[in-house]
Amino acid sequence: MKHTSIRIVGLLVGLLACGVVAHAQDAAPKKLSPAKALKLADYLYSIGSYFNAIDYYQMVLDKEDKNAYAVSQIANSEFLLRDYKEAEEWYKRLKDLNSAEYPLASFKYATSLKMNAKYPQAKAEFDKIGESFKGQNSSQIKKQAKIQSQGCDLAQQWIAHPDTVKVKHIGSEVNAPYTELSPMPLGRNQLLYSSLKSDKIIMVSDVKKNDAYATFYVSDVTDDSVYGQSSVYKDLPVSHGNVHVGNGTFSPDKKRFYYTECKPNDKGQMRCDVYLIENTKGKWQNPVKCSFNDPDSTNTQPTVGNSKSGEVVYFSSNRAQSEGGMDLWYSIRDPKSGEFSQAANLGKKINTQNDEITPFYDVKNNTLYFSSNGWPGMGGHDVFKTRGGLKKWEPANNMRYPINSSVDDMYYVLDDKRYSGYLVSNRPGTISVKSETCCDDIWRFQYPRIILYAVRGNVFDEETKEPVPGATVQLVQNNVSYGTAVSSKDTLYMFDTKPEESYNIAATKTGYFNNSVSFHVERKEDNDTMRVDVYIKKIPIGPLVIKNIFYDFDKATLKPESFPALDSLTQVLKDNPAITVLVRSHTDSKGNDDYNLKLSDARAKSVMDYLKQKGIEPARLEAKGMGETEPIAPNEIDGKDNPEGRALNRRTDFKITGTIPGKEVIYQQGNVGFDEDTPDTLEEQKKDEKKEQ
Repeated sequence: MKHTSIRIVGLLVGLLACGVVAHAQDAAPKKLSPAKALKLADYLYSIGSYFNAIDYYQMVLDKEDKNAYAVSQIANSEFLLRDYKEAEEWYKRLKDLNSAEYPLASFKYATSLKMNAKYPQAKAEFDKIGESFKGQNSSQIKKQAKIQSQGCDLAQQWIAHPDTVKVKHIGSEVNAPYTELSPMPLGRNQLLYSSLKSDKIIMVSDVKKNDAYATFYVSDVTDDSVYGQSSVYKDLPVSHGNVHVGNGTFSPDKKRFYYTECKPNDKGQMRCDVYLIENTKGKWQNPVKCSFNDPDSTNTQPTVGNSKSGEVVYFSSNRAQSEGGMDLWYSIRDPKSGEFSQAANLGKKINTQNDEITPFYDVKNNTLYFSSNGWPGMGGHDVFKTRGGLKKWEPANNMRYPINSSVDDMYYVLDDKRYSGYLVSNRPGTISVKSETCCDDIWRFQYPRIILYAVRGNVFDEETKEPVPGATVQLVQNNVSYGTAVSSKDTLYMFDTKPEESYNIAATKTGYFNNSVSFHVERKEDNDTMRVDVYIKKIPIGPLVIKNIFYDFDKATLKPESFPALDSLTQVLKDNPAITVLVRSHTDSKGNDDYNLKLSDARAKSVMDYLKQKGIEPARLEAKGMGETEPIAPNEIDGKDNPEGRALNRRTDFKITGTIPGKEVIYQQGNVGFDEDTPDTLEEQKKDEKKEQ
């Protein structure tokens, strides 16, 4: 049931079946008795020589055509060689034998159907298993069948509605027969990867004597994704020729390089460990084995993130505390001592009872990409993603079709452009030495290039120029809100915009006058983020004088020269639709008190009438004549007339008296993201661009 696990654990540098087990023989096998042929076949199978083992199992079947063991071993060999078409036929034959010794024959047959993208047939088989399977570990088998059945349903949905990403084989300058793995962009002009390149058929009768090793290679890449001839990567002191090396990755500051070394142990089993090369004073030091490696397990495929405590190395390991086979783990490197913490498991939101491998952590987006065969998916290993860090993660999401296929898809990695990158897959189209799905090649994916526009800023107090936290900020266009945020002391608000469009940024906060700022987005050739801040003014406790209000002499009639000032007040009221105001008119001390009170009251009502004519609701307005009761300057000085003081006292002001609940600025809501059908990776691209500003 865990063929893939066997293959992955065998060479966790990422070398898959065709890299070390796709063997050929120089001549046809000698005719042997079934017993001797079976013994030799089992030996070849035990050392991973599946291709040769098949011939000897077939020799057994030539004499004993219903030998279920031989049929099972051929089926297993074909699956491990990733010839899923052959595996499907042999598992079907094993299933039809109905042997009690092979209760998982139906499950393996269904798995092969799925790997061959025969989803309806595979689902039907998995559903039967989920309903009626009996035997050892029946609950676990039924659970796995349910997960696989869900994957069949999802695969058909995703193929019917594919993502906009394009996936393309990058050609023979990089890819060769056998396997390529762990692509890692070096800037925008080079690709680092590991490969088991060989100009001859790899013969493995003893893994210890094998002289074909995976090595780091580098290829130059032009802007139009044309790859130059690959050469062995020699910029770092990485071992070559006596161990398998791969899974190279740099720390975010480019001062450390992590990678994997794999070699057989005393039992002939392949084991891997993570190594570190540090750059000290401009010179790369010799590789050192990381202390978080478990000596009894395989530790491989490092990727580097960060945390408040230090650099985080995420990696895959099958140590005893794992949830299943291969799990994802992490260790934190202390920035002062350089020591690594004890490895910790990422938890059940990521790890399953099966395998999680090939992690890639996007530090710009706090997003982890990895491959798993334990969650519902399209094929063997599917690519998933989740956001978070250390032990805190969001639920993992499948990257869907065509990033994923019916076979194995791994080593998803983004390049510096953030909308393109690489993955490793054995989907049809690879350069193969046996079946069309035998071997892993590097593929390039690219989402449609979208130039992103955004606006960011903060809200400030107009007088103190200090940030005002807690203000509600909206991106507004034609009375439609395209996003809402809350201002912060330390963080800028951010909204998506479109080119050649005009917008307002509107800010509101209790105790402040509302304000908005208009701006226009110019079309650019690359991503662009504008800075637009909003300044808001505190509502004063006392009255605000309206300057330049003029009346006819000894009358309440407003002169036309007053209209601009009153229009400004009108706009304040329209911008702050919840506030209510008291309009007050004042006179100087000339005339008697009763006369001045009546005149000022009439003038205040004249202002209120003007505001009503301009569309301000009557319920928000109140007028009151104050006469000469509240002078702000002396009308006389030492018993003599003071014209300057009297001029100051002849004034109109307004005072905020309260708010009307539910009358705050409410805009029609538009689509916040503008592009509802934008793929997930493009949404991440937007967040990348925002963070880079």
